[in-house]
Formats: sequence, structure tokens, C-alpha cells
Amino acid sequence: MAGAHVILDALLVRANPTGVGRSILELTRALAAADRGLDFTVLATAPEMFSTVARVPRWRVVHCPGATGGTLRKAWYTQVFLPGLVRKLGGDLLHSLQFVAPLRLGCPSVVTVHDLAWLQFPGTVEEPRASYYRLLVPRSLDRAAVIVTNSDSTAADVARLYPDTSARVQVTPFGTPSWVWQQPETADYEVTRRARPYFLFVGTLEPRKNLVGLLTAYELFLEAAESRQHPVSAIPQLVFVGGRGWRDSRLRRRMQDLQSRNQLQVLDYCGLEELWKHYRGARALLFPSLHEGFGFPILEAMAAGLPVMTSRRGAMAEVAGQNAILVNPDRTDELVDSMCKLAWDNDLREMLADRGPDRARAWNWATTAECTVAVYQQVLSAGKSA
Repeated sequence: MAGAHVILDALLVRANPTGVGRSILELTRALAAADRGLDFTVLATAPEMFSTVARVPRWRVVHCPGATGGTLRKAWYTQVFLPGLVRKLGGDLLHSLQFVAPLRLGCPSVVTVHDLAWLQFPGTVEEPRASYYRLLVPRSLDRAAVIVTNSDSTAADVARLYPDTSARVQVTPFGTPSWVWQQPETADYEVTRRARPYFLFVGTLEPRKNLVGLLTAYELFLEAAESRQHPVSAIPQLVFVGGRGWRDSRLRRRMQDLQSRNQLQVLDYCGLEELWKHYRGARALLFPSLHEGFGFPILEAMAAGLPVMTSRRGAMAEVAGQNAILVNPDRTDELVDSMCKLAWDNDLREMLADRGPDRARAWNWATTAECTVAVYQQVLSAGKSA
């Protein structure tokens, strides 16, 4: 097992990654932070994203331009070319970091499942990606030596929906994005403060994020604030930070109405320094998604000392613990009530802000790397003794 060769499928990780792409970058860097007694190769369509690990002894990055071009292209490359490439590179184990592994492979595979939104909430995942998952994920799981998830919640979902896999599911919990610990402990509030306080949402503007529901609740919050005669200058605005997703025409119409009334500002993805200032300057993070495999914005906000409202379900509740206001994302009244508390209850906000950084530190990538290497060792040992 010593000196065994592990190949990591990191295809389609692009510049400025979010979600899955960011987790892959974090995992590779955490694995490369110590000598694991293994040789590693990263397969990448954007090798520059892995330049840091490429300089580490026993690590290399192989450029795979043939996989570039979206979901269908990657599916074709994974099934047709990847098995031969793994053999050519002398791989003893392939870790497929994005749900799907080659169905014909000459070595054991480990498959990471980030969530099952495409199965549990099919209307929130766009085609053709949803069809790609429906066709190939079950087959990949059938053949995987170990299936890893980033949360207990996702592990339970996999075991429940694919019961034949339950004995092979293991959790390698993610960590808080490392960039937040590189930010200053104090923020320049003269830069981040706006004319009015504001609630913040961070993420792609897509159906899974429940943004139409959030806007509906926010409009009712505005009515409640006005009925209580709060001055306009004290009523939090809403700020969205995130790129445009898909199937968002209804959302866009709702946003335009609030934007015309100066109640909503929509920003694109921004640099990390600017994002940190948004976290440090906001009144609270509102993150009532219908489903998440993990929820990096929750931990980023907590690291910044920003109170959080998120969903009382799945990985979001698991990540937040007792350190956030948890709501049923389908209950508008709960969303409105949480906004009222976060807007006017200073003691509650202070308590959540104080708890946040410790909660964020409890999720760390060193633990992720150790758990992942333990999986590799288990699989390689089993293969050696077979």
C-alpha cells in the first residue's frame, strides 16, 4: 500500500469555482499539506487551478483538455477515455470527486456524492445534468468500493435511496472555506456600511436557493416593519451576491419590482475581499435553501461573526447546529418571523455573532483530508488482500 497511486478526477473545475469546484480545490490542498505515504495525480481541465499542489513532492497534475465542454462532454470523456488514462498512469485507485466514475475500470473507485438534489428536488437541477446523474450515478455507486459524502445528512439520503450501498457509505465532512481565515479580524465598517442596514444572500440565483420564497417573505417583512412605524433608514434592505443561474424568469420579475423600490440590490459574484466586507457589514445572512449538500456560505458568515438564518433540514441544519435561526423554508411565516428577530433583536444577533466563529472553526479541512486518506487506505488494503 505504501507508495500506491491515487488519481483524483477534478475535471471541469474552473476559475473562481463555487460549491463542488471549491470543495475539490480545498480537498486537494488539504491532502497535499502533508506526506500521506501515497502518490497523487490530479486530472484537470484547468490545470492552473491546481498549480499549488503541482509543486508538492509526490503530486502531479495532468491536463485533460478532451473533457472540456460541459456535462455531456465530460460524461463521454469519463466513460470512453478515462479508464485507459488511469491504466496508462498506473493508478491503483480512482477518486471520482463529482458523482460519476467510469463504469469499466481496472482499479477500485471511490465516488463522492455531494447531494441528491437531482433526485429529491428534480425541478431544481437543470437538464441535461439531471439526466446525466439519473443515468450514471446509480451505476457508479453500484461499482464503487466506497461512497463518500460531505455530511451525515447526505450519507443518510444515499443509504435510504440506494439501500444496497448503505454498508459502503462513509462521511468525510467538509471544512470552512480556508480563505476566510486569511481575512483581517476587524473590518473597515466605513467601507462596508450602507445608507441602510441590509440582509445578505450569497449563492447562485437558481431554484434550489428558494429565492422566490425569500422575496415573498421579505415583502411581508417590509409591510410588518412599516406597520410598526420603524423609520425607513432602520429597515434592512436585501442584497444578493451571486451569479445568474437558470430558470429564473419569475425570480427576475420579482427582483425588478423590489429593485425599483430601492429595497433590493443584486450583485454578481465578487472577489473574496469584497465578499468578506459584505459578510462583515451585513445585519444577517439569509440562506433558506430547499436543499444543500453542505452550505459554505453558512460557515463563511459565521467565521465573519455574522448571524445566520438557514433551513431546518438536511446538511444546512447539520452545519449550523444550534448557532443559527433555523426555519422551515416552505413556511413564509417562519421566514418573516426570523427576519423580524434578526432586524430588531440586538441581544439575539449578538449571541449568534459570538457563537459563529467557534462553530466555523469546528469544520476544518485537515479533518477532511485525514478521513479521506483513511478511506483510501481501507480500499487499497482490501484490494491488496483480495
